[in-house]
Amino acid sequence: MYRALLAFLLALACGAAPAQDSSLEQVMRLLSAVQASTVRFSETKKMAALSEPLVLSGRLSYVRGGRIEKDVEAPYRERTTIDGDTMTVESPARGESRSYALRDNPAARAFVEGLRATLGGDLATLERYYRVSFSGSVDAWTLELAPRDEEMARFVESIEFRGSRADIGSIRVEEAGGNSSLMTLRREAP
Repeated sequence: MYRALLAFLLALACGAAPAQDSSLEQVMRLLSAVQASTVRFSETKKMAALSEPLVLSGRLSYVRGGRIEKDVEAPYRERTTIDGDTMTVESPARGESRSYALRDNPAARAFVEGLRATLGGDLATLERYYRVSFSGSVDAWTLELAPRDEEMARFVESIEFRGSRADIGSIRVEEAGGNSSLMTLRREAP
């Protein structure tokens, strides 16, 4: 009897179709197919230094390969561009432009690596920098990231992405010092 059961299970296993990819792998594959994207954002930042949350709005653009541009349109004008290891912040009203190496700013680097790897569907990079937790389905998912690097974790506790398929609907960042931000994203009308 045991031999018959074992033979049946082996035959079933050998003839079975390959297992479906997990929802996380499917979402990463969908995200990796995006060549470029521009969305509108509204971001609420809660900071200990401010008595009220700061609400920003504007556009967020991504180009395959890791270029990200955040254009704040209100309540002030500011453009942050991330290209390679360089982050540039331009403030037209003040006539200022500053560039930083991400390797010198652990908090910015933690956020940028998580954002770029998520937008690019690069699970290997996410797992190198973060402990990754995924829940939900391809149509309604949550991806939670906690930095592996102690230096990064001193600044960023977690980053949470929520989305559907290849569309990210929100990004929540919890900083180690108690500050937080919630960015909601929506596609621009064609």
